Formats: sequence, structure tokens, C-alpha cells
Amino acid sequence: MKNTLGRRNFIKLTASASGALVVGLHYQSCMPNKQKAENYGFVPLIQIDTDGWVTLIAKNPEIGQGVKTTLPMILAEELGADWEKVRVVQGDFDTSYEEQWAGGSYAVVLNWDLMRTAGARVRHALIAAASQQMEVPASELTTRKGDVVHEKTNRTIPFGELVVSASTITLPEEVDFRPTESYEIVGKICPQVDLEKMVSGTVPYCIDLHLPDMVYATVVKTPVHRGKVQSFDDTQTRSVAGVTNVIELDNSEYGGRLLDANSPNFVNGVAVLANSTWAAFRGAEKLEVVWDNTNSRQEASAGIFKKFHDQLAETSVERQDGNIEEAKKRAVSYVEHVYEVPFLAHVTMEPMNCTVHFRSDICEVWAPTQNPAALEAGLVKLFGLKPEQIKIHLPRIGGGFGRRFYVDYAMDAAILSKKMGKPVKLIWTREEDVKHDWYRPASVQKISAALDENGKVIGWQQILANASRKTSLGRDGGPAGTEIDEYDFPAGFVPNLQFEYGHVLSDVPLGQWRAVGPTATAFAAHSFLNELAVFNKKDHIDYFMEFLGPPRMVPVVGEFKYDTGRLRAVVDKVRQNSGWDTPLQEGQGRGFAAHRQAGSFVAEVVTVEVGGNNQLKIIRVDAVVDCGLVVNPSGAEAQVEGAILEGLCAALYGEITIKDGATVQSNFHDYRWMRLNEIPEMHVEFIKNDLPPRGLGEPPLPPAAPALANAIYAATGKRIRKLPVGSQIQTG
Repeated sequence: MKNTLGRRNFIKLTASASGALVVGLHYQSCMPNKQKAENYGFVPLIQIDTDGWVTLIAKNPEIGQGVKTTLPMILAEELGADWEKVRVVQGDFDTSYEEQWAGGSYAVVLNWDLMRTAGARVRHALIAAASQQMEVPASELTTRKGDVVHEKTNRTIPFGELVVSASTITLPEEVDFRPTESYEIVGKICPQVDLEKMVSGTVPYCIDLHLPDMVYATVVKTPVHRGKVQSFDDTQTRSVAGVTNVIELDNSEYGGRLLDANSPNFVNGVAVLANSTWAAFRGAEKLEVVWDNTNSRQEASAGIFKKFHDQLAETSVERQDGNIEEAKKRAVSYVEHVYEVPFLAHVTMEPMNCTVHFRSDICEVWAPTQNPAALEAGLVKLFGLKPEQIKIHLPRIGGGFGRRFYVDYAMDAAILSKKMGKPVKLIWTREEDVKHDWYRPASVQKISAALDENGKVIGWQQILANASRKTSLGRDGGPAGTEIDEYDFPAGFVPNLQFEYGHVLSDVPLGQWRAVGPTATAFAAHSFLNELAVFNKKDHIDYFMEFLGPPRMVPVVGEFKYDTGRLRAVVDKVRQNSGWDTPLQEGQGRGFAAHRQAGSFVAEVVTVEVGGNNQLKIIRVDAVVDCGLVVNPSGAEAQVEGAILEGLCAALYGEITIKDGATVQSNFHDYRWMRLNEIPEMHVEFIKNDLPPRGLGEPPLPPAAPALANAIYAATGKRIRKLPVGSQIQTG
């Protein structure tokens, strides 16, 4: 198979070949010291030394999704390296890399061909060098486990003996890829490259960083969204042992401007600096601030949701197929229900933090960011720096889930370092982290279906009203796009379909979240499909399969088509794996939902038990996934389980509420998360095929909530149309 990348990508792939090879080495020490070996770089992502050790650059931010292992596995496979002699190094931010960000389940999707091309080009050079040395045609050679192999004579030459001559060979622009049936690394279980350090607690996160002469800081931010500092008294704060300074952060000092769509305004507040994090936290507790809330709407959750409900009557049409009104007139039956989802926080295990050393000629940053390009752009715009004056390191991140796509916390750290003339490590308290998140948008949705005499849906109308994250972030384009999208299911499956959107302005800061929009639209759509199945007195999976129709490619938008055959396959398999058709004990129930996102197809069945006092227990979750070729099965399984558990956590407990313009919740005591004893038995299976790998971090999350709600209905007859579940049924 030949690559399909154009000349532009090859030029970028070979740019700054040696300079990008050694960045970030201080974050890894998993390879024996090879000081005597000479290193040779071929492309920005691969370096081989004369001892045969291969160093691979993991360029994308590692937020727990496993890309620090997965992307190098693809490189190593195409190169023909010995994984036991591979060293993986986290790369710094470098504009010569392609797609150096984390989000949207796109890491493997966007880097699959890039990684294969890089590996194949270096393989070509090694084979060319071996061809000269062995005096045999290059077509007779291959690479395997760190050697170039001539199978006819069983001769081998280790990579280390070829790197000197190989480094002089011009890399080709077009290469052949290995056939998938020959893979020895991709598709095999591979532990995370940092696993030993993670288990021992020695893996370095940004929050662990220590620099000479470093100052520690935290920030007290305005509790009310869109508020600002009016005045403050730091007398008691400065009396705390270890506190060295108190500095107001004022947007107006920097023009009060939005940095860009991915770098929202840093929030006004007061920073406390000290000789330790705990001294800074203690000083912050003593700070007395008078806040100016004149620009705030002083919102409350009840009022926000009332606006959402009222806005259902004033909407714009985002997609229209056929004629929904005519379908309603022809309908034999008509079903309509309203669903609600709340604002959700991220509560990453590692709170927002950043370390910056701002010197006269350079700004060096250690940032747990999913979006280093936005961080660089923010620093350029805020301080007038040139890109070459900025150095951004990307240590392992303790969770991202979209929160770290925005770099407001890093801007605060940069400002403080510049003012202090010293390196500053800024750490938010958990309370500030929860209260000043960029939340998953809340919404209200009304779905109605027109049914014919056989219960078939001939008309589908879905109306969503909320405050849009596009508007909150100041992004270009209409507010609807990321809230309800023309691609959303069941677009393409119903002849008369209408999606509508109603926009409400709010002060609540909104942004990315794991699977963002579909966490709302899929909950409503797949809960509603269950209601239609019950209305028609049919088994839910049977009804869903009838709704999908036979295996085929369903046109949705433009060139995008929905492969119902792949979706049907995961549904069939999850039906079998979950024992869907076997009886359950009294008080137990199974719920089903299936979803496509980022090119992957996921079907899930949740089994619950509801006992005395309406006490809910999730017993088991079955998931079947078709994400194309699975690069690392252990990492993939962890991704699926993590996404499902986050979806269940949000469905059970997740809710950010607003009172007097401020977020009410502040920590895990009032923003619940599942406990270990609540984790259900989990069974995950992947459909095996050789299709290109697709996204996996997000697709398993949206089906979790509707599958849970449908299971509760099956067990109790109680319909869940509003999340979280914990507000209506006993959990935990």
C-alpha cells in the first residue's frame, strides 16, 4: 500500500531533522546510558544510535489517552524496530510537527499516515544502506526487530551498524507501507511506556516540577462569572509565614482582550505568591476581596433552564429533510418528550497548573496543555514575543478531557513570572478549578416523532435550546454548530427530519468536554428511541435494528455516509455478549444505546438492579466497539472503560449549578464521582478488521447515559428524562 500524503506533508515531516530529535529528553530515562553511542536523526520523530537503540518522539500531549505509547508503536512498526530497544521521549512543542494537540479523539486518526510515512521513509534508508553493504537488491530486503533482513540467505545487519551510511541517503517522497498481516507491534498488547513510573509514583507531571529560585503561586478568582476585583485587603495574607507577594491580575492591564478562540480571557483575580504551595494556599484563604459584579447577570440555574424551555418556541432551523409538518398530518401516532442535561465540570485529577520562567530573551513554559499552539499564540499576542522566544515543554498531564484545550491558567502564570522576574509555578486550588471551569453546556431538548400504522418513524423533530460554547468562547460562526449538528443521528434515517436550535445568552463559561455535543444529543435521541420501542410494544434492540434498516451506506451530509452494517454488527455482538434475551431477577433491568462518533461505532448494554428504598446499583456494562484496526488493545480497552465510567459518573451525579451568578460546587464533596465500590463489572470487545484506525477516547461515552436511563426504566418503570439520575433515584 502506498501513502497518500502530499508534498507539503513530506516537507514538514523532514523539517529541522536534527533539532527536534532531542527535545524533552529530561522527561524520560527508561533506556540505559548510551553516552558512547553516536546518534543519527532521520526525520523529526526518529533517531537511531550506533548501538541500535531507537529513540522515538511522542509529539502529541499525553493526557492519559495513551498517545505517548500508541503513536510511537505505529512508527516502530513501519520502521521494523525492536520494541525492546525503543526509547520513547516526550517532544516539546515544535511547529515542524503535524497536528500537535489532543482532543476530539483525533490523535490516531490524524497521525496514522504521518507516523507510517515517517517510519517507512527511515526504513527505506536503512534498507538502501544494507543493500549496498550486502550487494543484494533492496527489493529482497526487509526490516524486523531492529535488523535489516535478507531472507533468502538469512543474513541480518543490525540498525546500529547501518545508521552512519543510512544517514547519507536521501529519503524518498513516496513509500510503501507494510501489509497489516505482517504487523508485529501494532495490534499487540503493549504496556504504557510510563507504566512503571506511574505505578511507583515517580512519573513527572507538571505539578511536580521544581526549578531553582522558583516562586509558588495561587489565584483567588472572582466567584461571580463576569465579575472583577473592586478592592482587596492583603494584611492578613502577608502575615502568613512564607507569603512573599500579593499581585492583582487585571484584564484591563492587557487590554482586556480575548487572546483567541482557544485562549479565553484570563479571569480577574488576586494572586498570592509564596515559598511553597501550601503557604500560598493558606495566604489565599486570608485574603479579603471586595468584588465588582455590576457586569454579571446574577444568574441562577432555575432561571437559566426556564430560559432554555422558553427558547424552544423561538428557534432557527439547522437541518430540514422533507416536510415535518406534512409528516405530522399523516401520522397515525405522535410521541413527544423533553429532556434536560446540566452543566458539567471536568475535575481533572491534576488541577490547573503551569510553570513559567520569563526571562528577558525567552519565555520558557512547562504546561499541561492539550493545545500548545494556542498557548504560543497567546504569549505572542499578550507580550509581543516572537515564536522563537518561546519554549514550551509538554510533560505528562493528569487528565484533560477538553479543559486543557484552553490556556487561561497558563496566561496567569506567565504574567506573574514576568512581574516577578523569576520562575513561577501557579497551582489552582481544587475549589478554584471547579468554580472556574469551562463547563459542558447544559441544554433542554424536545423531540417529537410522527409514526405510521406500523410504528415506523416517518417524521422526527428535535429542538435544542441552550447557551452555546461557540458564543461563550467568542468563536466565529453561528451558535448552533457544536450544540446540535446537521450530522447528528438520526439524520439520514428519517425522510422527514428537522433539527432546530434556540440560543440563550449566559455568563456561565462554556467549552470542550469529553464528547461534548453528543453527550446531550445522544442522551435525548437514544432515550427517545427507547420510548418509541416501548410505545410500540417492541424490544428496544429489535426496534433499533428496524430503525437502522439493512446494511448499507446512508447519505447524511455531503460525502459523509453512515455505514449501518458496521453499526448493526456491534449491536448484534453486544446483544449476544450481554445476554440481552435472557431473563433477569426481579428489580433488575438492561438498557441499550448505540452511537457513532469520530468514525467509530459503539454499542452498549448497561445492567442495573434497583432494590429497597429505590437504591440503584449498576451491575454490569457490556460494550462492543468497531474502531477499525486497534493499535494497542490494552490502551484501547482502557480508553473504552474510562469513557464509559466518565459517562456513568456524569449521568449519576454530574451537575454544576449556579446561584447569584456563581458556581455552587467546589470540590468532590458536592461534585460527586463514582467510588470504587460502585464500579460495575465491565466487558469490552472489539470487532476485528483492517480498516484504518479511528477515534476512541470519546465515542464510548455518549451511549452510557441513555443505556443507564433505559436500564432504570426496564427495572422500575421510572422514566429518566433529566440528568443527573441521582436527583431522582437513590444512588451510591
